[in-house]
Amino acid sequence: MKLLPLCLALLVAAPVALPAQSQQEMNAEAAETFKKADKELNEVYAKVLANLDDLAKENLKKSQRAWVAWRDAEAAFRADAEARGGSMWPLVHEGIRGRLTKERVKSLKELLLEEK
Repeated sequence: MKLLPLCLALLVAAPVALPAQSQQEMNAEAAETFKKADKELNEVYAKVLANLDDLAKENLKKSQRAWVAWRDAEAAFRADAEARGGSMWPLVHEGIRGRLTKERVKSLKELLLEEK
């Protein structure tokens, strides 16, 4: 009977084994997450465009081009600040691009809700 509490204590204290990931795997995962966010962005952007008149379409296209340039420049700046020349640079860069893209998707979805 004294052995049971000891076994339970060891089970609770034992670290949970997490799958190890190399830097390359983490970089690839961040790139894939960004790719999914970018795909959603393009889908939502197309829906918003479909609901606009010609002048508004041109304005949104200009805005989107400027936003993409800003997103990429911001991600490069921040990745450089955190990981210049390091193997983590792609992880930081793609992570920031993914986060900013998700925020843009949310913003564009609000336009769709306003149209209704």
